Amino acid sequence: MKEMSRFVVVGLLATAIHYAIYYVLLPYMSHNAAFTVGYVVSFLCNYGLSSKFTFRVGTSVQRFVSFGLSHATNYFIQIILLNLFIGLGVSEQLAPLPVYVVAVPVNYLMVRFALTRTSREGDGYWLFLMVVGFAMLWLNLMDVPTLSDDMIYRFAWQTDDTAPVETIGGLGDLLRSQWAHYMSVNGRFIPHLLAQAMLVFAPPVVLQVANTLMFVLLIHLSTKWVCSREGGDDKSLRNDGTTGTDKRDCLHVAVMVTMLLFVVFRGFRTTMVWGLGSFNYLWPTVAVMALLVGSWGQAPDPMLGQRSCPHDPRHYLLLLLALLAGWTHEALSLPVSIAFVAWIVVNRKSLHKHRWTLACMFLFMAGTALCMLSPGIWNRAGEGMSLTSRMVNGAVNAITNVRVTWVLVIVLIVMWRRSGITNPLQRRTEFLRAHLSNHRYEYIALTVALAITLLCGTTLERVAFFADFIAMLLLARILMVAMSGRAKRIMTCVCCGIMLLAYIPAYMVRAENADNWQQAEQQMKEPGRELISVRIPREGENKVMDFFREHYVNSSFDFGFYCSYMGFDANDINMRCAARLYGKERLTFLPEDVIERIESDSTAFTTCTLDRNRDLYVWRMNNDRDVKNVTFVLNDEDLSKLMPHQRLVAYQGNEYELDDFNFEVVKVDGKPFLVFTKPTTNIHRRIKRVTTN
Repeated sequence: MKEMSRFVVVGLLATAIHYAIYYVLLPYMSHNAAFTVGYVVSFLCNYGLSSKFTFRVGTSVQRFVSFGLSHATNYFIQIILLNLFIGLGVSEQLAPLPVYVVAVPVNYLMVRFALTRTSREGDGYWLFLMVVGFAMLWLNLMDVPTLSDDMIYRFAWQTDDTAPVETIGGLGDLLRSQWAHYMSVNGRFIPHLLAQAMLVFAPPVVLQVANTLMFVLLIHLSTKWVCSREGGDDKSLRNDGTTGTDKRDCLHVAVMVTMLLFVVFRGFRTTMVWGLGSFNYLWPTVAVMALLVGSWGQAPDPMLGQRSCPHDPRHYLLLLLALLAGWTHEALSLPVSIAFVAWIVVNRKSLHKHRWTLACMFLFMAGTALCMLSPGIWNRAGEGMSLTSRMVNGAVNAITNVRVTWVLVIVLIVMWRRSGITNPLQRRTEFLRAHLSNHRYEYIALTVALAITLLCGTTLERVAFFADFIAMLLLARILMVAMSGRAKRIMTCVCCGIMLLAYIPAYMVRAENADNWQQAEQQMKEPGRELISVRIPREGENKVMDFFREHYVNSSFDFGFYCSYMGFDANDINMRCAARLYGKERLTFLPEDVIERIESDSTAFTTCTLDRNRDLYVWRMNNDRDVKNVTFVLNDEDLSKLMPHQRLVAYQGNEYELDDFNFEVVKVDGKPFLVFTKPTTNIHRRIKRVTTN
């Protein structure tokens, strides 16, 4: 009781410091930033007083690490609760008060445990995961909707885009919506069911927190997979003759995996920090990794575990997980299923020894079949694209988006090239052979995933995610075994430095995007306002910021030929959903610089002119009439003068007609303007004139 009394005194003092700093800074920065600054200051005061006065244990580096670890967890809880209470309507000034009521008792238990326990070897690993969770949460808390899937998934899915949008009112509407989605779009029933449920029935902070936890869990499961795989691929390299990676490698693996996901992977913004993207990529990967890691350990050969107790009830949960994990995303579940088939064929004579493993594999493949049998996915698979076009797009994808796989190939080549007569080099060759043999099923899955990436017919960066993820696991495994302890420590420090340098501008561009959304949302909430001026960052002024906008922000507003929605078209399904969401008859979005120029200059856009970022053409019309087509008349082009890569995508015709999806007549200040997207470069460089009808 005396200890509890001292804790209450110190806690009240630290809380008072925290709240005072938060209250003072709130007018000058966001509530998350003010809350964090106050928390850091109160943390430093709290540590000294808790050590010397409350628990009377003195200070040390180990206790400081443990104390920081417990407070990182406590901060994580408090920032979640803060945003949850603000989302529920509590004012920013008062929101910390109910947070303290919930978090302080939990904090007492964690702090007492941290300061009175002895330090353990794995503290650094768990502290790193907490820091990653904190950093990822800050990025996710600035996640704002886009005008594409984030809008349409809030309503019942319609097979006809021209049908009236329908609000989801309950579970029946949700299931009916997903059945229509399964029949017309794709077979990812499980992730899209969760996505629609969370978008419709949960406040945004719930999804932001869930995505943060999923990201941390993905790092943990990947680290566990790399560090717990047994086998002979590294035996010749261990000085002590042991097999398997050292437990001390967990921190090194976690740092490398995080760096690869955060910095190297293409499509981080569309697979990790965008709501719908997370459900399509992050969540399915976590589900599959949870299955592969399992709760019963790993065996030398199969991708699934083998060491098991026949009556363990957790196995029945894993059977359910196997079915659900297979029914997530075909680009991941199909490669893994084919690897399972290969394992079954190779081990067909001893299948009776692997009953639980076999049951999980069959259920996973059944989930994959349910995903692949969707009529919608086969309707979208063709899309009238020729094999040549698919191969060209696949080559572009392999060059621009597949990165980790190329690093893995280089490492394997280096290991092979180092084969020779001398004994150390020969040991490297033996290691490479053992590695390829021990992980043959993972390489089968990687090959299939790469084939899907190359043949899917799109150059979207996120398409390469699953292939690179499998390659990442294999790369981490081979490096952790081949590298010396000193090299691992150097690599860990370098990776942490790279991530820190990347995180700061990544945070800045996400904060910029959140501010731009809030500015547009205020206009959408204004009664009677239907034309929304959206702020688009100017490209070319700062190359560094342009790079981070491209890689770390899924912009709320996008204009251009490759955009999946057209904000200037009020009849676009996404625009109609946005209008319904904000209680409007219709909504139209245009770049801020276009609207400002029209309002300030009566002669603006009297000729066909590009906007500031060169994404849209704007052309003032002489009369208010419908435009049925927009045609570009093109200059002749000598193919012999083009670069080889330009010849592959060169347009052969002398005219190019825009699809009606890419143009619309918009009224600004009562004047009609024809707005249409700039075509691809191979068309744009040849434009002679533009005609309309």
